[in-house]
Amino acid sequence: MVKGMEVLNGFNTFVDQHKIGFKLTPILVGELYLAKSLKHPVYVFIDETFQPVFTSGTPPSKEQILQLIKSNFKEVYVYREDQEAIKAHLEQALLKITRSLSIGDPLQNGAKELKLLSMNLDNLYRDPHSDERLMLQFQSIQNLGKFLIENKKQQSLLFQNLASENFHFTMIQPMLSSMLLLSFIQNLHLFHEKEVENLFSASYFKDIGFSMIPSDKYDLKDLKPHEKDLFANHADFSFELLEGRLPISKSYLSIIKNHHFMNDRIKNIASKNHPHDEQEIIYGIESTLVSVFDIFVAMTSDRPYRKGMTHYKALEVIKKIMADDYPQEFKALVIFLKQFFKN
Repeated sequence: MVKGMEVLNGFNTFVDQHKIGFKLTPILVGELYLAKSLKHPVYVFIDETFQPVFTSGTPPSKEQILQLIKSNFKEVYVYREDQEAIKAHLEQALLKITRSLSIGDPLQNGAKELKLLSMNLDNLYRDPHSDERLMLQFQSIQNLGKFLIENKKQQSLLFQNLASENFHFTMIQPMLSSMLLLSFIQNLHLFHEKEVENLFSASYFKDIGFSMIPSDKYDLKDLKPHEKDLFANHADFSFELLEGRLPISKSYLSIIKNHHFMNDRIKNIASKNHPHDEQEIIYGIESTLVSVFDIFVAMTSDRPYRKGMTHYKALEVIKKIMADDYPQEFKALVIFLKQFFKN
């Protein structure tokens, strides 16, 4: 039962449940805000059964959607016909805000862009071979990078607003790590603006390989060896999905392909091996920073099976894998993070 919400008469027989299951597909609860009309009811999955909560016709109100969110539902189930209409509205809304980012309130526009991009990324995970969906993401990310550079004072608030959203980590970690990266390298004054934008884009798309991993594995603590291999190889999956499709240079595709190399250093430290034994290639500061911010956000974010580390503890780990090669950049990173999260 959804707390505070009436569950309508549903399907009572085993056969009826299986029939409706073939017709339904999951969407994020937040996508209901974009439903202009619904030709069929909306369902939640409770006690191993599909139960309708909204009838067809009039879309649910903001209050009803908020009630679902408060009841800890991250997904609802709709007919595929309604799903396609909602996804079309989502893409139209993303395209509209992307084209008008610089018109109006920067904080409001930025927050809306980040939410829509994150929801649309989930759609890209479900259909990673869609060139149209990939290019919409790419165009939006390019515009967002320019917008964030121009609105430096809003970066911290926008980051914290997105971090507070009830999105799955696979949807917001790419953006959170990329926003930190952009803000930090902008502060360093060592990169041209176009380089900052390109690194931001490469960082954002580095985890698209997650789409090749069954979604029911994301939230598990104990994985089988072959499942661990899937996660370990997601950077290669990202490279293979993007090569020849994303209009970025080979150097940035190489960063995407190798962005997980710092995780290998962490594993070697944990097993008391020399942290550089696995590396015959010397990676540049760009690859190092992309990897470091990915690790930082992952370590400090909650997961279904663990709580996130404090920033201090995460920096202790990063110091071990970064400070020897880049001592000045590590010091700058510590100062930056204290300033970024001061509020």
